[in-house]
Amino acid sequence: MRIFVAKNAGFCFGVRNAVETAMNAKGKVCTLGELIHNGYVNDKLKKKGIGIIDSLDDYTDGTVIIRSHGVPENVEDELRKRDIPYIDATCPFVKKIHNLVSKYHAMGYRIVIIGNPSHPEVVGINGRCDFSAIVIDGEEDIKLLPEDEKLCVVVQTTYSENKYDFLLKCIENRCKTVEKFRTICYTTTDRQSETEELSKKCDAMLVIGSKSSSNTTKLFEISTRNCPQTYFIENIADLKPVIANKHNFKILGVTAGASTPKELIEEVVKQMSDTQITNKDNEFGKLFEASEKKNTDIKAGKIFRECTVISANEEGIIINFGGKKDGFIDKADAELDGIEYVPANYKAGDKIAAMVIEKHNKKGNESIAFSKKAVDKRNQEDKEAEEAIKGGEFKVTIDRVVKGGLEGKLGSYKIFVPASQIRIGYVTDLEKYVGKTLRLRAIEPKKAVKPEEVKEETAAPVEGEVAESVNTEVVETPVEEVAQPKEITLKRGRSIVASQRVILEEEKAKKEDELWSKLTVGSVVNGKVKRLTDFGAFVSVYGFDCLAHIADLSHYSVAHPSDVLEIGKSYDFVILKANRETNRVSLGYKQLQKKPYELAAEKYPVGSVITGKVRSVFPYGIFVLIERDVDGLVPVSELSRSYVKNPADLYKEGDEVTAQVIKFNDNKITLSIKALLPEEEKKVDDVEISDEEYQEAKEKRATRNAKKFDKPATGAAPRKKPAKKTAEEEETTSWQSESSGATLGDLFNLMSFASKDEESEKDGKDE
Repeated sequence: MRIFVAKNAGFCFGVRNAVETAMNAKGKVCTLGELIHNGYVNDKLKKKGIGIIDSLDDYTDGTVIIRSHGVPENVEDELRKRDIPYIDATCPFVKKIHNLVSKYHAMGYRIVIIGNPSHPEVVGINGRCDFSAIVIDGEEDIKLLPEDEKLCVVVQTTYSENKYDFLLKCIENRCKTVEKFRTICYTTTDRQSETEELSKKCDAMLVIGSKSSSNTTKLFEISTRNCPQTYFIENIADLKPVIANKHNFKILGVTAGASTPKELIEEVVKQMSDTQITNKDNEFGKLFEASEKKNTDIKAGKIFRECTVISANEEGIIINFGGKKDGFIDKADAELDGIEYVPANYKAGDKIAAMVIEKHNKKGNESIAFSKKAVDKRNQEDKEAEEAIKGGEFKVTIDRVVKGGLEGKLGSYKIFVPASQIRIGYVTDLEKYVGKTLRLRAIEPKKAVKPEEVKEETAAPVEGEVAESVNTEVVETPVEEVAQPKEITLKRGRSIVASQRVILEEEKAKKEDELWSKLTVGSVVNGKVKRLTDFGAFVSVYGFDCLAHIADLSHYSVAHPSDVLEIGKSYDFVILKANRETNRVSLGYKQLQKKPYELAAEKYPVGSVITGKVRSVFPYGIFVLIERDVDGLVPVSELSRSYVKNPADLYKEGDEVTAQVIKFNDNKITLSIKALLPEEEKKVDDVEISDEEYQEAKEKRATRNAKKFDKPATGAAPRKKPAKKTAEEEETTSWQSESSGATLGDLFNLMSFASKDEESEKDGKDE
């Protein structure tokens, strides 16, 4: 019978850390609840004097250890409140879930936990959102979910992957907005995958662990589906039925839960091996042949994971690595830098991993030189690499170009960057990236799709998504909230697919959001002129190209943008239009400048006298050009002190006039020519007369008026025909008064004019 032990069987990192923390704690120690779900380990802790309390009410003294499952937030608050010393041994993966739940609960999301509601890990997670979470452990629980709320879904770290996938699909079908986080521990995933594969190849399976352990129970369920001869082993006594049926098994598989100690696994394997002393397959012979093969296959750089310590002294460590010869680890190659080599730390029978350095003779005995330090260093680098990869963004220096992309190393992991994931856009020359450091994030590789599975309407798959999110309605999610790295399964010796593009796209999207938040209509921004065209200027604002149309550059008419702006200079602009969909922004420059009439109002206040040319003539007045693109109106009433019927009779285009500014109103300037004329304006047809002429005309008028009253009252004799004027009188057509103030009007006032009736009567008499 051949025995195969799963690689990931036994303690996970979180459980191992909790157990070591408890075993190494000083003074009186107790754990809050069973440290792990394994009676063998708990008995071992009890023998060491480490007690168990079910609640803080049972606490008396000493240090309290919080188990790897974690506790609700109120328990930690109570520990601090009561000043009880405690050590938090919560698994880092569980801590991550606590942080996610606290964060999304504060953002208003309803928390959904997929897991066993009574499991201490689930209780601790629920305590991070005031115990308001909805716990889903079956399809019947889905109906409890609100359809119209935002949900944040997490899952118990040791939950069944298949069951999680099924329940998550049900949630997505029911609810509109779901932020989901696959928080199953990667070691749980690996352990379940190994059990799935191993149980398909074995005649019988041993699942070692406690039946109270959730993850061990999942392993038993997986194994039973594929291998009916599956046995749940809690202690050595449970091996009796297996030993009784051993003759029916050719291949035996062994796996164990995360809370199963290594020594229990080794004891089970030893018990099964002891029953095979007389087996017909001659396993010892095969092992001997294998050791011979190992001796011939030894080369520098090869790592042996299961080396057994034979002895250790001040010079170094002698090990058995499975071959005929022994190996030797020099003290200089035993520990990492900064750690002192202590022979007492290496006891006979201890298992260590070591790397072959070279073959050499040590004190006359041929031995093979090993280095434990090299393995420890690589493990340390791998651990740092794993933390970096799982943490999200990490950096890798590219070593070479390979088919389809680039390759580099991080620890012992090969990092493959597909050509499509190097940057945003197509890359033509991959060689230029060799030696350069890229910022990367691990992504799931594309899965091959069979031709018959492809549909016309199916969109091209995205190679890496930052966070799993299902939205059937438009929901704005801040970038920092979705930038959670996807859980990536890490296996040494396998390549990790990574992308720089996803990081660049996220940063670009974030920058665009910040940019468009600044590019709001009405905002005043400073921009640098990049280039000029006939229709406007292209201006860089926050690194974004905007257009300032020529019509928006100046209040004056300009032939070219260069009349206003210079390339390379920066100016203030106002945003007139901003359209993110079309990716266009329009700027205005003139809107921030004073209008020509506003400048004119400062330069030519009311009362100022200006000289300009007539630009146009209208029946209601004339427009006078004061300066470039600024004119004023002289209304017809302000052209002269006398009545003007048509301004065109006095002025034409191009005439130069002087006028006074009398009013500014709504960017309109009103001018007056009349205001600059004397109060009594001299006219072209006025005639000056002297005082003597004025007096003579007055006397003549008085004489004519007196004759009108010389008629008798009745029977008046006919009026005599006036004597004819002398030639001298007839020649007199004008006269001049000595008084400079007399006008022709004054002369007319002194003259007598016969009425129409009088003229008719006169004409009758003359006949």
